[in-house]
Amino acid sequence: MTAPTSQRVARNGALYFSSLAVPAIAAVFLVPVTIRALGPTRFGLFALAWAVAEGSGMFDFGLGRATVRFVADATDRGAERLREIVLASFFSQAAAGVVAGLLLFFLTPVLVAQVFTIDTAAIPEATAMFRVLALHLPVLLATGSLRAALEGAQRFDVSAALRIPGAVASVAVPAALASAGYSLAAILWCLLIVRATLLVVSASVVSRTLLRQPWSIPDNARTLREMLGYSGWVAVSTALGPLLGSFDRFVVGSALGVTALGYYTGAAEAANRFLLIPVTAFSALLPALAATDATAGRDRALMVTRAARRQMAALLFPLCLALFAFAPAVLRIWVGPEFADAAGTALRILAAGVFFNGLAHLPLALLYGSNRPDLPAKINVAEIIIYLPLTVMLVRTWGISGAALAWATRCVADLVLYELVSRRAIGRCADDILERARTTRLLWTGGGLTAALVAAGRLGDMHLPAAIALMALGLACYSALAWSSVLSPDERRAWIGMLVRARTSAS
Repeated sequence: MTAPTSQRVARNGALYFSSLAVPAIAAVFLVPVTIRALGPTRFGLFALAWAVAEGSGMFDFGLGRATVRFVADATDRGAERLREIVLASFFSQAAAGVVAGLLLFFLTPVLVAQVFTIDTAAIPEATAMFRVLALHLPVLLATGSLRAALEGAQRFDVSAALRIPGAVASVAVPAALASAGYSLAAILWCLLIVRATLLVVSASVVSRTLLRQPWSIPDNARTLREMLGYSGWVAVSTALGPLLGSFDRFVVGSALGVTALGYYTGAAEAANRFLLIPVTAFSALLPALAATDATAGRDRALMVTRAARRQMAALLFPLCLALFAFAPAVLRIWVGPEFADAAGTALRILAAGVFFNGLAHLPLALLYGSNRPDLPAKINVAEIIIYLPLTVMLVRTWGISGAALAWATRCVADLVLYELVSRRAIGRCADDILERARTTRLLWTGGGLTAALVAAGRLGDMHLPAAIALMALGLACYSALAWSSVLSPDERRAWIGMLVRARTSAS
């Protein structure tokens, strides 16, 4: 990549990271407030609403990534072409949201009575909650289409400014209203007002930034057909991705009840905070990798991906290992001893899964950037066949720890399969002695940190302050060694620049 491209990727990565990091930090403080106010059972119900909202992307049909790609291309082809793409994406996504919302509204009685294990006394509140949630789906999908248009136009600054307040509100509003004693339906009504307001603001910003003309329904479906043609295989992954990501929670809610789901969601929320790191890397790398079509460019993409994998491993490993070693203590401090006893083991398994999930984002970005979205889609189809029954079996056998094991197993399968198919379809990078040496140093450094944190975890049962001191010492030594011997001089400069930009954009 050229210097300007590298700087743009770093800038976009810093902005995207801040748009995820600020809400994640807010969630660390606000989710426990919601849990304590609602209790495990009602929080389990609310966790179902979260899962449905996050899973609304399955109705995206691949148009989110298609919008990013087509808008990026249209910025050089004239304002009229750009306008057609943005409007086609917006209205198609809004229509898909209406269909999804109607399905959820009319299927609510079946969900609360037959699909999920819900106490009879809680059924009226669950029914009201799901029916209000149905109104959220068109708003969420339409807002997502506008955000994709902004990111396709490289306006990550505007996208982050819109994403942050909406994401913070999604955890702040429930915390405030649950503490005041509001019902779940009332909480979702207030969230709907916030999200609808954000949709109006986003439409206004996109109109001024990209369209600069009045809004209207496209005269023909030609542009939409072009986008759907590109998003065919992407649509498969987009539809199956939310199902794969949320199926464990639905099975826990159905087989074990919403109380168990509340415990599992608490553990999952703690582990998933770390996923914003690989999600940021994916979003920043994809546009750069997509521009490498020539052979020399593809070799460069392979080198960039391999270096990114080493850096991702170096960054995620200490975080996930520390969470693994101190999982019960983290839950005890964060949401209380009841969650620590019920979900401590599940959090340890999820922490391991997060590490492999993070590494899997990099070959996935390489496949999408190299115009091979069919391969991840085929892998997702194969995983559905195996993962769904495996999750049901493990949940029935080991409860929420079984759900965590099923999720972590899929994360390992993602990494292995994405690596295998990317090497077959795209190739491997030429051997690099320096790269191999840095990877070897990373393995030795990680092994030393593992020994220190295992000792700290065992010591934590007897003397927590001493365990925390040992963990801090191990992390400090690991950080110093990783910085000086695992990262190259150019990578150190890039990280410093990215951190400076992230601090500037957050302030």
